[in-house]
Amino acid sequence: MNALTTPMERAREDLAAARVLVDAGFPSQALSRACAAALSAARAALLAVDEVPSTSAGVVAAFSRRVVADDSLEPDHARALRKLFEDRNDVEHALAETPQSEAEDALVSAKLVVTAAVRFIDERSAQPVTRSAGA
Repeated sequence: MNALTTPMERAREDLAAARVLVDAGFPSQALSRACAAALSAARAALLAVDEVPSTSAGVVAAFSRRVVADDSLEPDHARALRKLFEDRNDVEHALAETPQSEAEDALVSAKLVVTAAVRFIDERSAQPVTRSAGA
């Protein structure tokens, strides 16, 4: 990956890495990569509305506020991102073990967020640009 990799490209790479880690029997690491994928996709969606939070917690909050609350996406998408974020914190900071089934669920949730973010970005890019009367 190079410095020009977009957040959505990173999300797809992290999803693929999470799948490999689940299949190889590393569920805690897979959950972490699944969360990274969802956060990257959420960052990409936020870039589409010109918001650039500086922290992962900020991404979770802004995604809920700017992308989901505007009725663009279902509240389930924000809940999925928040749960992934909280589960990753448990795994990385509290050193909690992740059961294989929970890692599989995390991968499904991350795919849900990535797919929703792609749809959000596509819909926004299809909208015509409006100009103000003073422009």
